[in-house]
Amino acid sequence: MTTQPQSRAVVIALVDAGLLEPARAAEADPVVSSVLGSAPSAAGPLGRRMAEIAGYVGGAFVLGAGMLFFANSWSDLTLGERVGLLLVISMVLAAAGGVLAASAGGRAALRTSSESVRRRLTSVLMTGAAGSAAFGVGLLLADRMDNQELGVTLAAGVGLVVVLVGYLLAPTTVGQLGAAIAAFVMVPSGMAGLSSGDDFSTVLFGSIVLAIGGVWLLATEEGLWKEVLSGRVIGLGLALVGAQIPIVSEHEWVGYLLTALVGVAAFGGYLATRSWPYLAAGVIGLTVAVPEAVNDFSSGSFGAAGLLLATGVTLLVAALLGLRLRQEVKDQQPA
Repeated sequence: MTTQPQSRAVVIALVDAGLLEPARAAEADPVVSSVLGSAPSAAGPLGRRMAEIAGYVGGAFVLGAGMLFFANSWSDLTLGERVGLLLVISMVLAAAGGVLAASAGGRAALRTSSESVRRRLTSVLMTGAAGSAAFGVGLLLADRMDNQELGVTLAAGVGLVVVLVGYLLAPTTVGQLGAAIAAFVMVPSGMAGLSSGDDFSTVLFGSIVLAIGGVWLLATEEGLWKEVLSGRVIGLGLALVGAQIPIVSEHEWVGYLLTALVGVAAFGGYLATRSWPYLAAGVIGLTVAVPEAVNDFSSGSFGAAGLLLATGVTLLVAALLGLRLRQEVKDQQPA
């Protein structure tokens, strides 16, 4: 269908609806035709999506070629060549991300909805650059430092810095997830590197990860993470994982106590934000914590059937509590 018949149909519809006087239909026809002619066609978004897919496929081919090269030649390369190649890859990816950001008009332009494709591509490139830089630095420090764990921590720190720079340039969930992985890796390696080995505290490890999750949620609610839903999911995930880590230590009770506290706090977060990740985390926290506590206090005497029953009852109670809170939130919403 051409623009002229489309404009005529619009004008006739406006006249029939009484929104346009019949005597002015001839005047409105060229105006409507001009607007329809300047509107973006459906091929525009499709073209952008195809360009984005092409960018990801091209990046996948480059990554695959690099992995194939490393697999075939890694053992023949010296340490300097390995580190150099990884750092060059990191710089190339970072440069490509910078060029892509510049072509979009800079950091401010990347944050607009019209440049979402370039923003995602830039984020993927910068996150890849962070991973490559961390790997290269890790290899170098592993050779130069006696404390291997501390070297891993420093390498993860380099990756964290690079991925945060990339996130400031192009904020996406990919960059946020990369930052979470780097921050998580730094905790056990840093603790192992700073301790004598036997003094590694699993409870402290879990508490630090839990604290990171809490800080992540605070940053999300304060708007520091642009992707609010992703920030909440990542923060709550870190909090639940951190709360569960002490379970594998001799202080199991700390694990299920922290998990229950995270669940209760998550229900409170749901009342404040009305966001489903908080509700899900509350149900998960209580469902996991109560059977763990029952099993610990009973010294396993309940058996598998009793533990399954306790889990089912707890899940039902937590689900009912979640539904009750959700109903209260709906009732508080203005009509």
